[in-house]
Amino acid sequence: MWDVRTDTCVATVGRCSSAVLCMEYDDSSGILAAAGRNAVANIWDIRAGKQMHKFLGHTKWIRSIRMVEDTIITGSDDWTARIWSVSRGTCDAVLACHAGPIQCVEYSLSDKGIITGSTDGLIRFWEKEEGGIRCVKNVTIHSSAIVSISAGEHWLGIGAADNSMSLFHRPQERLSGLSSSGSKVGGWQLYRTPQKTLAVVRCIASDLERKRICSGGRNGLLRLWDATINI
Repeated sequence: MWDVRTDTCVATVGRCSSAVLCMEYDDSSGILAAAGRNAVANIWDIRAGKQMHKFLGHTKWIRSIRMVEDTIITGSDDWTARIWSVSRGTCDAVLACHAGPIQCVEYSLSDKGIITGSTDGLIRFWEKEEGGIRCVKNVTIHSSAIVSISAGEHWLGIGAADNSMSLFHRPQERLSGLSSSGSKVGGWQLYRTPQKTLAVVRCIASDLERKRICSGGRNGLLRLWDATINI
């Protein structure tokens, strides 16, 4: 861990047996999750100074990890995403509907849904129901791999390897209700697809105060987009 004020390393949390490709940290609980090429999701309790779990189940690289409260979501090159419980140390679900490695996973707080993106070009929306989790919506917008997903309360940004991004939004009247398909997470609607950039859009973030979305490309450029929607 690093102190950004002094640019110094203040602690070595732990060690993975191979390259780390993704990580998440929850400051409220002090839980750190990291995963990568060894297909293991490692969970540490920073405050207690110990490792809590080694989540085993994936058979290939873990490319993406997302942590929300007690839940951890991982996406892997084995074409699956897995849902884990930190408190129980268990795998609660395996999402296996993509036809390629899963490059990114996201959790939508507004509707408590899960979103996955894969090299098959599909964006899949998942929702919890009695007995498990089901895919409620598939979207094909891009002609290449989905490499980044970022969800806000009213917007959703997608970055792809075809050098483009797409913006989805949730109409205000649907925020507390269901979509026409009967699901909450399925209520996301395509808003627009900005012009293509000169490189793969690797990551997306938001500027809430100025209502803008920032995209980062493989060519090193950061671009700010005016979302013109409530974010």
